[in-house]
Amino acid sequence: MTSRRVVVVGGGITGLSTAYFLDKRARERGEAIDVTVVERSKRWGGNIVTELHDQFTIDGGPDSWVAAKPNATLLAKELGLENSIIGTNEETRRVYVMHDDELMLMPEGVVLGIPTEVMPLAKSSLLSWRAKVRMAFELLVKPRVWRDDDDESVGDFISRRLGAEVTDRLAGPLLGGIFAGDAHQLSVRATFPQLVDAERKYGSLIRAMRAAKRKAAGKSSGAQSSAFLSLRGGMGTLINALVGRLGKATLRLETTVVSITANERSRVSRYTVNFDDGASVEADDIVFAMPVHVTARMIRALDQEIARDLEQMRYASTATVFTAFRRADITRPLDAFGFIVPRSAGRQFLASTWVSSKWRGRAPDDTVLIRLFFGGAWGEQVLEESDNGLTEIALRELRSFLGTKGEPLFSRVFRFDKASPQPPVGHLATMARIRQGLERWPGLHIAGSGVDGVGIPDCVRQAETIAERIVGARQA
Repeated sequence: MTSRRVVVVGGGITGLSTAYFLDKRARERGEAIDVTVVERSKRWGGNIVTELHDQFTIDGGPDSWVAAKPNATLLAKELGLENSIIGTNEETRRVYVMHDDELMLMPEGVVLGIPTEVMPLAKSSLLSWRAKVRMAFELLVKPRVWRDDDDESVGDFISRRLGAEVTDRLAGPLLGGIFAGDAHQLSVRATFPQLVDAERKYGSLIRAMRAAKRKAAGKSSGAQSSAFLSLRGGMGTLINALVGRLGKATLRLETTVVSITANERSRVSRYTVNFDDGASVEADDIVFAMPVHVTARMIRALDQEIARDLEQMRYASTATVFTAFRRADITRPLDAFGFIVPRSAGRQFLASTWVSSKWRGRAPDDTVLIRLFFGGAWGEQVLEESDNGLTEIALRELRSFLGTKGEPLFSRVFRFDKASPQPPVGHLATMARIRQGLERWPGLHIAGSGVDGVGIPDCVRQAETIAERIVGARQA
């Protein structure tokens, strides 16, 4: 039996997971498969990057995955990392919101920016009394009747249900911030389909979140009750474990795909993938596991219509700045995960994570580790600053809000160019057209964050689905 030849373009979580599941499914079914994974950068992992420095664990990109989506958790357990899975620090599971240049505690009972309890918000000065009254009437707002191709921005959806002020000060920064995006541009059906499902099922977001909260109340404590999960050694542990399982695959770093050609029917393989070093490889299947604007360039010579649709999705650039201080040099108690910054605050950064408060064991006991987010859909201009410039802005903001004293122990800057997907309104319809167009090109597969869901669990889910499709096609 001849081997099925697969080229995976992109060495982030999606590409590496695809290679892992291809090998797994092939072995389970006695299939012969030859996998090549190519990555244009010098390292594996894509947006996931972990740096260890003097007993500090620094996740430059994503520091966790959503616990409610099981795919990443199951993968970590398959890779032998079950004992390394950790939840957030139970003692600091709260978030501040910047308002009027002060940090105000987000009221208890707010889930995804949606209230589940009345009194905490009624007592909070974060919202005006008009906003509180408008929010209370959410229970009476008539639900939208959703049809197949209907869509709405996250911001418009929340404003329709809860009012504009809640969107600006709570839900917008929380939900849009997950994507480093503008809540009024992001598709609610592509980014938070659970909110649409909640409106359909309960007719009210408040009723839906209350029901979800009651359901979660019986869960155990510790990591199992955490909304986010990570790994004790940082997210890079997951990448290292995946690469370690790909011993039979051909792994090529610092390799760029320059062109893809479709072979004549008389050829053994469907496609030829050509690299920048002059080498090439035949492929029955090609998995594009990268930002789709890069996929569009690679696929344009084959199909301009698909390329045009792929180019409709925009990506935002971001940077994270980490600073470490002696605990004695921080005058404010770091008693939360950090704080979010509404766009209306007019600041140059999006949010701050108090890493050593959010996760245990990320910094020595007598120190703190803090991260600031820069850039995003409406703040990319600040990224024109040098690394030193971004660090200076971060330190100035920290002095203002946390009362930091003296110089930091160290600072680190991580940049992610056009790496945060911004699925626009109508994204699901666009992806449906793309999938239909791919039927003209058997063996071509597109996956990744923003293609079908966003975040590590969705990337892993897509990888497993594509691997099943490829191996299953040979069995059929």
